[in-house]
Order: sequence, then C-alpha cells, then structure tokens
Amino acid sequence: MGRLAATTAMAATLALGPPPANVQVHFPRDHFGHARASIEWWYFTAVARDEAGTPYSVFFTLFSSRGGLVPVSQVRNLQTGALVGHSEELALGTVGPSAVDVKAGRARLHYDPGSGTWSFSAAGPAFAVALDQHPDKPYALHGNRTGLIQQSLGGSSHYYSSTRMDARGTLRIGDKTVRLSGESWLDHQWGDYRNDPRAFNWDWFSCRFDDRSELMLYQFRDRKSGRPIARFRNGTYVPRSGHTTAVTSFEASHGARVLRAAGREWPLDWKLEVPKLKLTESLQSVVRDQLVRNALVPTFWEGVARATGSRTGTCFVELSYR
Repeated sequence: MGRLAATTAMAATLALGPPPANVQVHFPRDHFGHARASIEWWYFTAVARDEAGTPYSVFFTLFSSRGGLVPVSQVRNLQTGALVGHSEELALGTVGPSAVDVKAGRARLHYDPGSGTWSFSAAGPAFAVALDQHPDKPYALHGNRTGLIQQSLGGSSHYYSSTRMDARGTLRIGDKTVRLSGESWLDHQWGDYRNDPRAFNWDWFSCRFDDRSELMLYQFRDRKSGRPIARFRNGTYVPRSGHTTAVTSFEASHGARVLRAAGREWPLDWKLEVPKLKLTESLQSVVRDQLVRNALVPTFWEGVARATGSRTGTCFVELSYR
C-alpha cells in the first residue's frame, strides 16, 4: 500500500484517527464506509458459468484508504486457465457512512438496502464484468460472532462475510458478451493497521461445500520466518442453517506443488484439518497460475481450488505477503 499512501497523501485530512476499539459490528450501519479506519475493503470472489457451461473465477475488491480508492478486478477462465482480464485503478474519493454507491474510474460498487443486493462492475481494455449478488444466508460475524478479530500484531479489525450469495451478471470478452450465473462470497473488513506490514501476511481459505455449509479460515505469518503465528489462527464455520460457530484451532499445510512467479513460491495444494468439526480437506488449485499481478497494490494469489475429503466443494485460497 506504500504507493497508494504516497498518491493519496493530499487527502489525508479525511482520516479522523483510529476507529473505536471493541465496538461490535451492526447492520445496516457497518455495510457502509468508516471514515476513521485507515484502511477498508469490500472483497468479492465468485465462480460463475456462462450459458455454455464454461466456468470463470471472478474477483473484485474496492480498497479505500484515507481518501484514495483502488478497485482491482480479475476474471480467469477455469476451463482453459486463460486470463480473461485484469483491472486496477486509482481514484480520489471515499465510501460514505450511510450508503455504498461508489464510482472509481471504470469500476463501481453499489449496495441496495431495500433488496440487500450487492453489485459491482469493472472493465479493462478487452473485458468488462458485472455481477448482482444477493445473500442466501445471514451475514457471518467473525471473531466468535462479534465481528472483531486481531489483525496479527497490527491491532484489531472489524470483519464479517456473506458466505454464500446468488450471483448473476454479464461478462464481455472483446466484442462478445455472455451471461453469467453462480455463487459468490463477500468479505468486508476495516481497521487502523494500514501502515503496519505485519497485518498483511496471511493465508486465507473460504470454502463453499456441496452440502451448503461454508468454512472460513485464516492464519497470519511471521514476516521474518514465514511461519504461522498460532495465536492469530482463527475462522468461522457456517452450517446449512446459517448459525455460525467459531473455529479457534486448525492446521493448514501445503504440498510440494508450487508456482514460481513474482519472486516467490506460491503453493498450489493445501491440507486443512479442523478437529472441532472432524473435518479434513485436501485443496487442489483448479488452475496453476491464479496470481493477481498488480502495480498499485502488492501482487497476491487469489485462486480457486477443489476441495475433497470429509466434504466436497469449492474454495478460494488467498495468499498475501508483504
């Protein structure tokens, strides 16, 4: 985020200081922007198919930080592995405290309180994507249903998700437009840790299982050793009913298969073990190269993986290293 910080220094007066500590998340208020957070993001991952059955991974995030907005999007064909398109833009602006309706370059994020629908759109030189998404379950508040977690050694963070949303929209590839339908996931997170690099080294897993349950797990890593920090390993399980259960103990290990790119090795296979749920899952990346290569924000891995084991399903794996 260093480049973003420099570019938006002129708008730093919009930051009102640290957000209040230990304040639980409440809706609909906390769907909107938080001016006192030094960094905030609305993050969407989806797997959607066109009318011919071709599957695509769709990723969109709007980063907001002290008067600067950076929308990032990426679409990849999961059948061929081809990158359909990637976009990353910088704009001045904020997300207000009572509405989400933001345009930043060719990207837009909108929330309709009446219907509960989240919509985003983004475009690059040869592609454009737009999805309307409606939650199928109640929002999941992480941190044992409080919406508060520890962002590693960077401090506290507010964090909730919509773990399963019906997603419908369009995808333009060149001069051809197709309709998409599938399922998506929303993460909304904010706090006062923008300038602490320890807050941005993580492994994150979001799984939608075929039995209509979901699992989110994350672990922060030590910046020097690269090893997981046990006390910052946490997650949430959402059964079919939608009633959440905190996950405070799990093991996540990766296999030998890796992608060597962008100066790092990115694991392509994972094993997740959650004793409390009697759950053991093997995750295999559907496409080998799923890096989101950025210029304004750091490059990170955002990949679709197939889950087999105790349950079957589809997971997104995010690997972020600063």
